Order: sequence, then C-alpha cells, then structure tokens
Amino acid sequence: MASAGDDYDIDELTKKLKSFALTQTKKDDKMDSKTCGKMAKECWPKALQTRIDSSVFPKVMNKTTKSIDLNNKDQIKQFISEAAIQYDDVTKKTKEFKKHEKFLAEKIIKGDTGIKKAATSSTGGVDRMTDTSKYTGAHKERFDESGKGKGASGRVDKADNSGYVGNYKGEGSYGKK
Repeated sequence: MASAGDDYDIDELTKKLKSFALTQTKKDDKMDSKTCGKMAKECWPKALQTRIDSSVFPKVMNKTTKSIDLNNKDQIKQFISEAAIQYDDVTKKTKEFKKHEKFLAEKIIKGDTGIKKAATSSTGGVDRMTDTSKYTGAHKERFDESGKGKGASGRVDKADNSGYVGNYKGEGSYGKK
C-alpha cells in the first residue's frame, strides 16, 4: 500500500528489490553497487543507468557496509528520490520529482527480477541424449553402460601403430627382430 507522501507502493517495491538482490547475491537484505547497477540496467532507461552507479548509489549507501539496507524503507525511499532527481536531469528537466519517483518505482515493481525460467527443448529428444543404448558412432566407447563418461581413457585414440608409420616412430613391429 502506498504511504502518505508516496505515489507508489513502498512495500511492493521493497519486496521486488529484495527478490532482485536474492537472485544476485543470495542475500535479500542488502543491495551492493553491482546488484544496483544490474537492477538499473534491467528496469530503468539507459540514460539513467550510469548515473545510478556514479551518483545515486554512493550518495545513498551505508558507508560502512557499502550497500543499501533493504530492510530500511527510508533508505529505499531516498534511493528512489535521488534516482528521480537524476532521471529529471538526464531526460525531462521538468522538476516533477514525485512523478519521476512513481515512474521509477513502478518500473522496478513491474520489471524482471532476473529470475530465468528453465528452457525446454522445442524438438524434444533429451531422453535420447542420456540413453546409452542409443549411442552410435565413434563416441560410443567414451561411455560405460550406465551412461557415465570413462574420462581420459574414453578419450584416448587407440590407433594401430604396427605398420609403416609405427615403425617410423619406433612403435611398430615392422623391422624389429
């Protein structure tokens, strides 16, 4: 729910920022500079992205942890407010900061958090790749019956060096007495 002075849902924004931080750092309570830059790249206009790293994040971050505390709603509001000021500077120059705050917050709330869905093969056939009874050709000897690779012994070429070339290399039986 939007708080009194905000035109955006701070709770939903916090939830989304925590979700994004979790996909990047495995922690949902802090957002570092790298994570903040990735979030800006995925959710915000390109003109604003460089300003986030160079101006907004350093101004808002906790100086000892070098991160934004996502449990501190005042710090999140300050982050959005500073981003809105920079957005106004690089684009509109209308000084409608509250409108820009809402725009930027909504872009995060509606944006992609970096969670990717597993792709499935459109042609199928994954079961055939793991079924060792269907292996054919030169790669068949690289795997045992259970489908596990044999390692280096499976990759070794077992060429017969008993002929002319083998004799030349000193490995063949031709010419040995």
